[in-house]
Amino acid sequence: MQALPSCVVWELWKRRNSMKYGDAVTTSRVIYQVSSNLQALVKVRKPGMDMVPHKWQDLLAMMENFTPKLKVTKVMWEFPSAGWLKVNTDGASRGNPGRSSIGFCIRNENGDIAKAVGREIEETTNTVAEAKAMVEVLRFFRCQQYSHVWLQTDSMLLKKIMDGIWKPPWIIYEQVEEMMQLMNGGNFTVTHIHREGNKLADHLASYALDHGEIEC
Repeated sequence: MQALPSCVVWELWKRRNSMKYGDAVTTSRVIYQVSSNLQALVKVRKPGMDMVPHKWQDLLAMMENFTPKLKVTKVMWEFPSAGWLKVNTDGASRGNPGRSSIGFCIRNENGDIAKAVGREIEETTNTVAEAKAMVEVLRFFRCQQYSHVWLQTDSMLLKKIMDGIWKPPWIIYEQVEEMMQLMNGGNFTVTHIHREGNKLADHLASYALDHGEIEC
């Protein structure tokens, strides 16, 4: 059998390997792919970075000189209006689920503390503890017949539930139902506050776990 010309053999070999392993990968293609992946990674990790360069040297220089933009949120505890009481609530769970407690503090229009409570409850989760804290303080207001109350919590979940935006999870469904009943007929406002503005209620809940019940 007559041998095939070397140029034909080379072409057949290239086609065979192209079919078996895919198209030949050049060095420039590898560099481009790596650079594209780095560019995409920088965009994800540094969302504040505009116009991420594709070339490695430009990207390196930009990363070395990049200064992140900091977002600052000012957190302030506000006084309630005249004739209103303001209560901050919190729940704690060590282990989630684990040893749990509730804490709340009630302050008048002058910012003076009218009542502060820290109490350990049954072992449960953070979510349940947050809900039980709010139920406990609403029961107190109902017994004392206070009707102008500003409730403040650092649980965004409870805030959204009380506003009717989110449905309550089954684990706190009963607590949410009781909260709605206790608030019925009164003038209650529920707002969210960052943890920095909820420190006293947080301290009361932690104190109950560390040292025992406190009420004053």
